[in-house]
Amino acid sequence: MLPPAQLAAVLGTLALGSARGPWFRALGYRHLLGPPPGLTGPPQLLWGGAASRMGARFTPQGGFDSIYLAGDPVTALVEISALVLLPDGPVSVRTSPWVMVSVDGRLSRVLDLTAPATLAALGTTEQEVTGPWVMDPHPPTQRLARAAYDSGRIAGIKYRSAKHPDGLNLVVFPDRLAGAVGEFLEVYDPHRNLRQRIGA
Repeated sequence: MLPPAQLAAVLGTLALGSARGPWFRALGYRHLLGPPPGLTGPPQLLWGGAASRMGARFTPQGGFDSIYLAGDPVTALVEISALVLLPDGPVSVRTSPWVMVSVDGRLSRVLDLTAPATLAALGTTEQEVTGPWVMDPHPPTQRLARAAYDSGRIAGIKYRSAKHPDGLNLVVFPDRLAGAVGEFLEVYDPHRNLRQRIGA
């Protein structure tokens, strides 16, 4: 990964892509029983505060809110370790109750880390992007995301799943959708029991 100053300069010039839903998000059932900690009102399926409280691949602990989405339901379940993929096929594991949510949306300012040219411009590799990060006090993916967030021009980052080689993920900075024309995330629920929309 490039040093911080170079990273910021490159992120200011890279062409950004677009992305459209549906995406998928697996949530612990317990999180649907009430609002997130410290908040009031209904459950918020698009709450991005958990990643910033705990830290995540593209989210520094104590940093900005981030919403993690998967490109398909299998990847969403593999990411939370509710499903294990082996050479002979998927294996279910005993796990707490989970709820799968479909998320519609449209983003027009996406940094695409699945593009080799983008990785090369950032001085990184797919291995660095998908490799272990938990034990590193300053993971390169968090440094990249911090620079992307601070640029003000990037609303999300598309990247390959570390746990499902064929899967794609998207991390979205929800406050970057505020006031952005045409960009939004919305929980799909035709029965209107679990509704939430972020963005225009």
